[in-house]
Amino acid sequence: MTQFAATVIGAGSVGLGIAASLAVAGQRVTLLAREGAVAGLREAAITVGGLHGAHTLPSGTIAIEDAARPSKAARGCDMLVVTTKAYDIAAALAPFACRTPAPAAVLSLNNGIGASEAIRAALGPDIPVYASAMMIGLERQGLAHVESKAAASPINTGPLLGDGIAPLERFVAAAQAGFLPIRVDPAMRDTILFKLLFNTCMNPTGALTSLTYGELVTHPATRGLIERLAEETLAVLAAEYDYRPADSGVAYARDRLTPIVLPRSAGHRSSMLQDIAAGRRTEIDSLNGAIARLGRKNGIATPTHDALIDLVGAHRPIAETPA
Repeated sequence: MTQFAATVIGAGSVGLGIAASLAVAGQRVTLLAREGAVAGLREAAITVGGLHGAHTLPSGTIAIEDAARPSKAARGCDMLVVTTKAYDIAAALAPFACRTPAPAAVLSLNNGIGASEAIRAALGPDIPVYASAMMIGLERQGLAHVESKAAASPINTGPLLGDGIAPLERFVAAAQAGFLPIRVDPAMRDTILFKLLFNTCMNPTGALTSLTYGELVTHPATRGLIERLAEETLAVLAAEYDYRPADSGVAYARDRLTPIVLPRSAGHRSSMLQDIAAGRRTEIDSLNGAIARLGRKNGIATPTHDALIDLVGAHRPIAETPA
């Protein structure tokens, strides 16, 4: 197989995990990190443990570059994989905008909705953009160490903006030899919405309680909160997208959510909780905030989402909070 060149933006848990998996698959990988982390990552072995096995990538296996100054080789990759938070997409892609060489294609590994559109706005209409829904829980436990603690499904990928699928199929074929399972999904839009439903229920509740996914779906108090969040999200998705994967929040938590969480994701903790613990900005605006905005657009009240948006927002420094 011809070696595939992938550039991964973001050296958080997802970026480290996908970069390591692609390297294990024998692909040529460049990882773009913040300037302050570059030296440490170049010196360290990147390690991944947990549900997807134990993997060690010795120093030098993956090229580490400053995300603000990617090399020509990094820019001219076969696939640019974006793993930053959704609110950072425009800034992360600024070094690639209107420059040659350019990536042959881009894959978004971002939560929420709107990431594909943000990438297209940053890079223009000539580069194919693909979306994903990742139901794999990775937790960063050191500068270069990640633990896999949830494995509900492969990484599902597909086009949302009408781009041809051939570049994605080549990438997925190359990536499948890695330890993180990945596939092309013919129903990408619905899968994205299903993941949004999951995230709006689990991320803020986990962030505010510090409970694991398993504890969240079994504790009566958080189970009831999840059911109310799901009820509101289901109503909004039905109105906006004609998509409703469960009749009620209770049915969703019982028949769809719990079988996902138990047993293979029970020990995972919300990525939003990880962000709060690290003092980082959360994705609440891209997740529950998106549901609240669509609710207002469609005349649907979302009081449970509104309350959790405020509570999670209280963890953000006042100086960074919009007036």
